[in-house]
Amino acid sequence: MNILSTLPIASVNPAPLIDWSVPIMDWADIGIKLLLAAVLASFLGWERGKSDKPAGIRTMVLVSVGAATFVLLGSKVMDANMTGEVIRTDPTRVLAYIISGVGFLGAGAILHSKKTVKGLTTAASIWVVAAIGSSCGLGEYALAIMISIISFVSLLIPWVYTAITKEEIPAEEDHESI
Repeated sequence: MNILSTLPIASVNPAPLIDWSVPIMDWADIGIKLLLAAVLASFLGWERGKSDKPAGIRTMVLVSVGAATFVLLGSKVMDANMTGEVIRTDPTRVLAYIISGVGFLGAGAILHSKKTVKGLTTAASIWVVAAIGSSCGLGEYALAIMISIISFVSLLIPWVYTAITKEEIPAEEDHESI
């Protein structure tokens, strides 16, 4: 006879810490959210890479998918806490930390030398890509698509101007004075 089987603790089945039984529809929903975040961010990353800026497709996709993932995890925590008791979590905190964390990435993209500041548009693009990822994570697809279209068009304006007028215009981020 096993001595552990006689102990009262041995017969208790503790609840698992993580519920790994995720329905297939949840997997599909998660996949759609992350894939859309990656695809929309890749358009902005493509433009930044074509402009020879440091944050290209990979950076933008990673930031967007990361933001979407954190939002998905935050909503999972909220779902776990919906037991009818007092809610002890705040879903907006996830978004606030994404914004501040991505702000540090953007600050790293900004270069300051003498009387010029470079990298502001790239930093803003990183910030917008985090918003796109967060929107996808929340399932706000229309918002994510509209943000992407507006941002992509605003990044293409110098390209369109150059194609129409055959003149080079200075990039906004290369000639801002302090």
